[in-house]
Amino acid sequence: MASIINTGISALNAFKRQLETTGHNIANVNTEGYSRQSVQFETRPPQSTAQGQIGSGVDVASIYRNYDQLLATRVRDYTSSFEDYSVYQQRASQIDNVVADASAGLDDIMQQFFAAVNDVADDPTSIAARSVMLNRATQLTDRFNALNAWFEDIRNQVNREFVNDVDEINSIAQSIAQVNARIGTFNGAVGGIPNDILDERDKLIDDLSHHVNVTTLQQSDGSMNVFIGTGQALVVGGDYNRLAVINNSQAADHKDIVIQQTGGLTVNVTTQLTGGSLGGLLRFRNEILDQSQNGLGRIAIGIASFFNDEHRSGMDLDGDLGGDFFQVASPEVLASPTNAGTVTVAFDDPADLSTHEYRLDYDGANWALTDLETGGSVALSGAGTIASPFVAEGMSIVIGAGAAAGDSYWLRPTRTGASDLALLVNHERDIAAADPVRASATAGNSGTGVISTGALTSRSGNTKLGAMAPPGVTLTYLAGSQLDLSAAPAGATFVDANGNAVASPIAYASGQTVRVSIPNLGVYELVLTGTPGVGDTFTLADNTGGVGDNRNARRLADLQNTNLMIGGTASFADTYGALIADVGTKTHQAENNAMVQEHLLGQAEAAKSEVSGVNLDEEAADLVRFQQAYQAAAQVISVANSLFDSLLSAVRR
Repeated sequence: MASIINTGISALNAFKRQLETTGHNIANVNTEGYSRQSVQFETRPPQSTAQGQIGSGVDVASIYRNYDQLLATRVRDYTSSFEDYSVYQQRASQIDNVVADASAGLDDIMQQFFAAVNDVADDPTSIAARSVMLNRATQLTDRFNALNAWFEDIRNQVNREFVNDVDEINSIAQSIAQVNARIGTFNGAVGGIPNDILDERDKLIDDLSHHVNVTTLQQSDGSMNVFIGTGQALVVGGDYNRLAVINNSQAADHKDIVIQQTGGLTVNVTTQLTGGSLGGLLRFRNEILDQSQNGLGRIAIGIASFFNDEHRSGMDLDGDLGGDFFQVASPEVLASPTNAGTVTVAFDDPADLSTHEYRLDYDGANWALTDLETGGSVALSGAGTIASPFVAEGMSIVIGAGAAAGDSYWLRPTRTGASDLALLVNHERDIAAADPVRASATAGNSGTGVISTGALTSRSGNTKLGAMAPPGVTLTYLAGSQLDLSAAPAGATFVDANGNAVASPIAYASGQTVRVSIPNLGVYELVLTGTPGVGDTFTLADNTGGVGDNRNARRLADLQNTNLMIGGTASFADTYGALIADVGTKTHQAENNAMVQEHLLGQAEAAKSEVSGVNLDEEAADLVRFQQAYQAAAQVISVANSLFDSLLSAVRR
């Protein structure tokens, strides 16, 4: 009789646990991170009799979570990837929407500026046209300044989000470590680790995957070690390391992320953090924000440099040589705090500038330049001296005294190009629309030789031709098809296209370009055609009274459509178009990747939910089934009680 009662009681207890667990599942149907729990039964050891083994009921072996570590890891991986691409795409879209906008970007304002330059070329003496040109130039510089300020505002926002993400990661890491410590107290205890605590820890790790890529390793005591990025330990048992956002030692506007280990060691992990919102922000900064701001600076430097070169080759309304039209930025050189020496960096050729940044290192014997975008080494020509500077990527680098092994410099050649752009010409009369030199054939020449108006193509000094002795340059045609400098200031010489001196006289051919280097002024370029007579002369003289001359204004206007940028393959508009295309392409790719990752994440979450999620229909059916089983077990006890009563009645008789 007792065995029947014990068997029934074991069943009652077992089904009671099932009912309690089912109720717990139903109660937590909307609890985020909850894993459905199930009761696992095991048969009690049977009783041995002469007739055989007789069962003695059932025990609850365990109450376990319906949890699949592989599916959970997959959800975290896709969560991290989706957050990465989503944050990247959202931020990149901000840049794309502005730089590609006709009214907010540069295209329209550049066209207006060069249209005003064309108007001056059409009427070089018009004060009204010159005033409009200065107004458009001011608007152009203001637009560059405003766009750069907007980029800086985006950078400040990103830096604040770094801090927010790091604070969240630290808070979650602390909570995981605390849960690990609580789990440690249950190690070896009756019943093992509570399932709800395991769910709590897994939910924290899931939350962490929204911010950064996560990997885990379970310890023998049940605690979970958590690693982020490419394997940096964040939580080890009940201990955790903290992340912090600090200023880069060379650039205060560039934030680095370090991990502060419990032993006191601080390690820079900026380049090792991947995935999640933090990884997306880091990629956005490096791939979009830095490159776009550098690209904007490159265009500003290109416009200012090439416009200045041409403007300096002209003459204003007062007959003075032209000066710089725009203020041009200088390459940004960020020295390591431990450097012993100095370097000076200038622009060698704006056409060769890229949007990349570089690191210049000295090992005690040799200097090396590394492209921080590609990681590749950049060849340096020259010796690094004032007479022979290092030349690379459009930069000219001069090494100062005192350099020591370990010296390092971060070079950002175009970063401040847009912010430092400013207008230097403030008066309409100072616009150098004319050319300072006039070329003419001598009256009475016997031949058919014709000299072009020519142009001062480069400026090397501040002395006008009329102030020299003699106050002009005379070219004489000699027998044998030769052209001679018969009268010129001391030091004047013919030069080739590369500026190398060519001895006078030079061979003459109709239609050839002739270049004359005039000391303290520059190189004047002209074209002679026809057949001059022997002794015919041609004169280069001051363009006195040439206020209606538009030669330099025309060359300034032609800069708009000349391929001066990106190694001489692109115009200013093309270069800006390349910036727009780069941002747009990366934004579109990020959007597509985010959509793919979102789809994969949905599938992974559905698969995990199939295993761990609470289905109310199933739980309701289980509730009825377990209720019936409980009632049946109670009936067993009732039958046993009835049999016992019958036995007692028989004995009393």
